[in-house]
Amino acid sequence: EDPHRLASEADVDVVWITYRSDETPAIVETAVDNGVHVVSEKPIARTAADLEEVARRANETGVTVSPTLYYRRNPVAMDLRERVRDGFFGDVWTVEGRFNASQLSFRDTTHYIYDRETSRGGALQWVGPHWVDAMPWVLDDPIRRVNAQFHGADDPHADVDAGAVLQFETRDGTLGTFHTGYYLSDRGKDTHLGLYGTDAQALTPLHHDSLQHEPTLPLELTAENPDWSAAPKRTVQYEFTYDRFPAWGDFVQDYFEDYFAGYETGDVPATVDDAVQLLRVLDAAYESAERDEWVTVAE
Repeated sequence: EDPHRLASEADVDVVWITYRSDETPAIVETAVDNGVHVVSEKPIARTAADLEEVARRANETGVTVSPTLYYRRNPVAMDLRERVRDGFFGDVWTVEGRFNASQLSFRDTTHYIYDRETSRGGALQWVGPHWVDAMPWVLDDPIRRVNAQFHGADDPHADVDAGAVLQFETRDGTLGTFHTGYYLSDRGKDTHLGLYGTDAQALTPLHHDSLQHEPTLPLELTAENPDWSAAPKRTVQYEFTYDRFPAWGDFVQDYFEDYFAGYETGDVPATVDDAVQLLRVLDAAYESAERDEWVTVAE
C-alpha cells in the first residue's frame, strides 16, 4: 500500500509510522495535511532540517506528532528525573551513558538502516537516540554543544558508523559522555547510566529487556543527605514486567497508552519539537566529527 494514500484516505485518527528516515518526513507531512495524528519510530528524519518545516505545520494545525522515545516512560528514568527536580543530587556535575548492542554480524546489513543515503548514520542514529534524548530529559537540561568521534562499519553492505563516542555540555553546564556502538558478541545489550552531583550519585543499567539475564534492574544511590546518615548507600530493585509488551517491557506499552490518552490535546510523552531537538544534537555530533572540534547545537 502507498503510505501517503493510507495517511490521506484512510478513516483513522492516528497513524503509527515505522519507515525509512529519508521518506518518513514526507509521510508525516501528508498525515498532518489531512489532520491525522502521528506516532513515529525515532528519529523520524535523517536531519533536523528534514523535519523542521513539518514540525512547524504540525504545531500550527494542532496535529500531534510524537517520536517513540520510550525511555521517557522507563520507571528508573522517571525516578531519576523526579529526584533531579527535587534537588536530591544537588548541582549535577556530570552524567555518563553507555548503550551498546550486538555486532553487525548478527544483523542484516542490507537493511536500509545501515545505508548512509537512507539513514545518515548508524549506531548513533539508530540505537543511540534513545539515550541522547533520555540523559538531558532526566536532567531537564538540554544539550548545548557536542564533541564526537565515530568509526565506520567493517561490513561490505554497511556504510554508516558502527560506533560513536560523544562528549557534551548541557545548557546549565553539566558535562557528559556517551558511548554507543554495535560491539557485543551476543544479542543482548550493555548499558550504564551514571549521574554525579554535589549531594548524591546514581548508578544503574537503566535498560532492561527480555534478553536480560537478571530478574531485576538496580538503581544504586549514594547520598550525603542527613536523613540518609544511617544508610548513605541504598539500592532500589526494579522488577520489570513483560505482560503487555513482551520484548522491551511494559513501560513501552505505557508510552503508547500515554500517547493515545493525550494526542488530542498534545499532552504526550515526547513531542515533534523533542524530535527536532534530538536531531539537532545528532546533527551537531556528525558535524563535530567532520570538523574535529566542538559544535554548538542549533536552536
